Amino acid sequence: MRLRAALISHIYQKGLRLSCGARQKHSSGEIINYMSVDIQRITEVMWYTNYIWMLPIQLSLAVYVLHLNLGAGAWASLAATLAIMTCNIPLTRLQKRLQSEIMAAKDNRMKATTEVLRSMKILKLQAWDTEYLQKLEALQREEHNWLWKSVRLSALTTFIFWGSPAFISSITFGTCILMGIPLTAGTVLSALATFRMLQDPIFTLPDLLSVFAQGKVSADRVAQYLQEEELKCDAITEVPRNDTDYDVEIDHGAFSWEPETTSPTITDVNLKVKRGMKVAICGVVGSGKSSLLSCILGEMPKLAGTVRVSGSRAYVPQTAWILSGNIRDNILFGNPYDREKYQKVIQACALTKDLELFANGDLTEIGERGINMSGGQKQRIQIARSVYEDADIYLFDDPFSAVDAHTGGQLFKDCLMGMLKDKTILYVTHQVEFLPAADLILVMQDGKIVQKGTFDDLLQQNIGFEAIVGTHSQATESVINAESSSRILSTESQKLADIDEEFERENHTDDQIQGILKQESAHDVSQVINEKGRLTQDEEREKGGIGKTIYWAYLTAVHGGALAPMTVAAQSFFQIFQVAGNYWMAWACPPTSATTPRVGLGLLFFVYIVLSIGSALCVFGRSMLVSLVGLLTAEKFFKNMLHCILRAPMSFFDSTPTGRILNRVSNDQSVLDLKMADSLGWCAFSVIQILGTIGIMSQVAWPVFVIFIPVTAICCVSSKSSLQ
Repeated sequence: MRLRAALISHIYQKGLRLSCGARQKHSSGEIINYMSVDIQRITEVMWYTNYIWMLPIQLSLAVYVLHLNLGAGAWASLAATLAIMTCNIPLTRLQKRLQSEIMAAKDNRMKATTEVLRSMKILKLQAWDTEYLQKLEALQREEHNWLWKSVRLSALTTFIFWGSPAFISSITFGTCILMGIPLTAGTVLSALATFRMLQDPIFTLPDLLSVFAQGKVSADRVAQYLQEEELKCDAITEVPRNDTDYDVEIDHGAFSWEPETTSPTITDVNLKVKRGMKVAICGVVGSGKSSLLSCILGEMPKLAGTVRVSGSRAYVPQTAWILSGNIRDNILFGNPYDREKYQKVIQACALTKDLELFANGDLTEIGERGINMSGGQKQRIQIARSVYEDADIYLFDDPFSAVDAHTGGQLFKDCLMGMLKDKTILYVTHQVEFLPAADLILVMQDGKIVQKGTFDDLLQQNIGFEAIVGTHSQATESVINAESSSRILSTESQKLADIDEEFERENHTDDQIQGILKQESAHDVSQVINEKGRLTQDEEREKGGIGKTIYWAYLTAVHGGALAPMTVAAQSFFQIFQVAGNYWMAWACPPTSATTPRVGLGLLFFVYIVLSIGSALCVFGRSMLVSLVGLLTAEKFFKNMLHCILRAPMSFFDSTPTGRILNRVSNDQSVLDLKMADSLGWCAFSVIQILGTIGIMSQVAWPVFVIFIPVTAICCVSSKSSLQ
């Protein structure tokens, strides 16, 4: 558990430090795979670590006991055991390659699933859900093709190792017959019991190698991710506030998002910002305004020059970043709640009227990515978060683009020039009305600061700044005119709608009106919020025992459950052949070397070989059936889940976090693909083996039932309590 927690923590911390180029290589779906599937396989290696030193000890003890009973025949058993273990080398290499292909296919499926979930509203608006459903199913089929190859290889491995005790015993007894070593009933039964000692290392070895192969692939994937390039720590130099009067200093700075390129994104930057200054950054689209803020944050690789920053920084991006939770939690962001300070921030960020509209005020829950908020509301919430942080330097990347002109003016006056009047602020803007209040204006063009000064100074220098101002003024005027026209049209439309609605109400009964209102309210996201203001509900979790209907649904999902009895029959015949082989050797071998054998050595050896081959074929059939049932059932469950997700209404995606859905299609689906069927197969194997053992022992000593009944009851009670 400590290793799992440490690895998950490292992966999360690495995600925060990834460089821009490295972040493009790893999608959120791939990172979820690292934290769920890969970490699970790495931690499973720890459970099998002790077998590394246990297997040689068990093997040595078994060979020693065989040498005491069979003499030189024990070396034949050792040679056969080593030969079987040698077969693991090519199988393990092939299994490792298949695991790499499986994880690559899983990453592709998770990446596509993440993109579909993030663009679900567009897919439903364009009626593309069927097309993307087919694409996801195609990716899932590709993944299952590799899984089918892997489980067939696992079935072959299981066939070899489950048949290995019979193979080893056949080689050993055959060698004893050729060497003239007498085989008595006591010697044979003792040897068979010793071969049981070899079963544990032989049975464990395929699982050990498979787990180590999967763990090696997952460890390589996680290691490759953890070795990705990080943001350089020397991009900026932190300066104590008592040592300088400048909060930001850039001297001959050159920066680029791609460090290997010869043409920097930002070049020849010389900037000094005194404490408390208000710096406006303007320019055409793609001129490098946002990149300049990234340079000050230290998120853009530095090619040349120096960057010195004094004080803490708060950054407001152009696209709002909202967490799932209520409005207050998004603003506090982990800081203690100060009511007086909080109310001032709410008022300065023009959120007072918005909170009054919500039934639960600032305790109203925001959906994932602020799904039930307008763009302006989300932008003001993240501005309030930065203001409440009470940083020394504020970096605003065009925060007024998502709000209307009136609200933007109020924000600029009450927030930037009001509550933050003593702070150092660098703000990107396209709106001319916010430029005159700046102490310094930077005009960006082609990644360079081509002009800087006050508003009046820049107007008097040349026509470059005048052109920008003129363009923005015309654009602003057009927007204002458009907004005025839209208000007039919306007013007239509302009047017509009111008349039409009144007419409709006169021609409908009360029941019909209630039905129409219910249909209208069903599409409103706010109706998803319950009386406590919660939009995202807690994940459902049931306690107690697992119902029989769940097991029955799993077993009967494919071909009506016809393959399950065949699997049980194959396992039963395997147990019968094993018991028959041991019984045949005990019955056919003479009690002592002086007793006449009941059958010839040729017939003795031939019948035992036939029974051994029969048991090996049965276990191979059982392994193939278990793998087939597991994959077909997992594929059917995945398709049903995918159909339900893509056909769900938008209210489902508003109230269900994307991470919860991704966890279902990643970690839980991986359990269905590989572990569920194997676990049920092992359960059937254990039950049948116990029944076979009890049946044989009852023929010799019936009082075994007296011990069997209480032991079975204790095991059932303990296993049931652990499952609950």
